[in-house]
Amino acid sequence: MVGKDTLWKGIIEDLIEEFLYFFFPEYVDQIDFERGFTFLDKELEKLFPQSRSKRRHADKLIRAYLKDGTEKWFLIHVEVQGYSDPNFALRMFQCAYRIRDRYGKLPVALAIYTDTNRKHHYYEYRESFWRTEIHYFFQTFIVMDHSPEQLRHSGNLFGFVMEVARRELDVVNEDDERRLYVKTELVRHLFQLGISRKKIQHLLDFIKYYIHFEKEGFFDKFDKDIEPITKSRKAMGIREAIIEEFKEKGLREGRKEGRKEGRKEGRKEGRKEGLEQGLEQGLEQGLEKGREESIRLVISRAYKRGMPVEEIADLVGFSKEKVESIILEWKKEEEQH
Repeated sequence: MVGKDTLWKGIIEDLIEEFLYFFFPEYVDQIDFERGFTFLDKELEKLFPQSRSKRRHADKLIRAYLKDGTEKWFLIHVEVQGYSDPNFALRMFQCAYRIRDRYGKLPVALAIYTDTNRKHHYYEYRESFWRTEIHYFFQTFIVMDHSPEQLRHSGNLFGFVMEVARRELDVVNEDDERRLYVKTELVRHLFQLGISRKKIQHLLDFIKYYIHFEKEGFFDKFDKDIEPITKSRKAMGIREAIIEEFKEKGLREGRKEGRKEGRKEGRKEGRKEGLEQGLEQGLEQGLEKGREESIRLVISRAYKRGMPVEEIADLVGFSKEKVESIILEWKKEEEQH
């Protein structure tokens, strides 16, 4: 089973711009997005070699750049906390001063609380002795304080990520049937957002594994239930389904045609060596012929399912003009039948 720590780390990287706009809207315009980001998770692990807890959800260290014309950069330290830890505030402070000591920069810190125990939803660390005092404050986001509807209508794709986490709290004590219903509804909404196929896939993975099923068989049921949704016009699933269909059918038809051509070529040679050589050459030619026929089949089926010509061309690696030509030929063949 994919761990929640892996899911959080992955989705933050995959949707880093949406993440920053969601949590730091008042400062995000200062970031130079064109320079990209550097994820320093390995460096963070080196700062805390003794503290790798199996229960921790995720921690990210992200380097970004400002667009003030200088080489200035800053670090964003993120903790996603999903269990009760009385020492969490201290650990946040330790992260801050170790990062400050290592990089010479104070990190922007954020704690995302994905559990329901308010007792340990800290937002500061204080320590004092005589006239010496430490007060470290960090930003927090408590998932349970936001309704699913608020998160869905936040106007930010990362708000949808947080909705998934919020829905998980709602169904934690429910049965698998209820969880299946909630996850399927989330997928249905996802495919209405009009976002890129790549982002759809990232979010599909997050939905599938973040809300867990007690019975493993429900994961297969989930895949089956969302198949009609993922094969719709906007679906990412259609690409995967078509590619798989192309591979299987192309290989099957190619082998069949290859053996046929190989035997034919071998008989012409009239010798055992010729038969083997002809079979090998014919197999290669037949495979190529089978691939071409399968590509035509892929294009026609994708077109019938409503996939845009540009996406079909990208799928099969042909030019748009070539795809349009094949579609035209297919239409003529359909009319004749």
